[in-house]
Amino acid sequence: MTKNDANRQLLRKSGYKATPSRLAILGVFKKAKKPLSAQEVINALPRSADQATVYRALKSLNEKGILRQIDLRHNHAHYELADLTEHHHLICLACGKIEIVHHCNMEETESRILRSSKHFAEIKQHALEFYGICKSCAARRKKL
Repeated sequence: MTKNDANRQLLRKSGYKATPSRLAILGVFKKAKKPLSAQEVINALPRSADQATVYRALKSLNEKGILRQIDLRHNHAHYELADLTEHHHLICLACGKIEIVHHCNMEETESRILRSSKHFAEIKQHALEFYGICKSCAARRKKL
């Protein structure tokens, strides 16, 4: 099965038509190594894409759970495929570099949170981002 066939099936399973623009947007995310902003998606598309179409597609793909919205404190939303393995992000406050963080032992943390909660029975999702300074930016700061 080709990537395009898999993307068609994913869209149809979610109740969407597999339009060329949706397929192209999903193709961009399949190649991405980091969360992308809407503008980065537009820039990555092979031809000049209609911005309104891209924004509508991102919103609807997020609502259907195909994409996940990430807040990287850049004053705009970023998105990534929702079916990626469980991970979080480490973001440099100086240059914006993003590194994926695995193995956060969130299951244990979620369990402790629920045991101590007075009002919640279950956690459906969570978001966790770490902010710091990358080694390159730290080395540049030391030279100043």
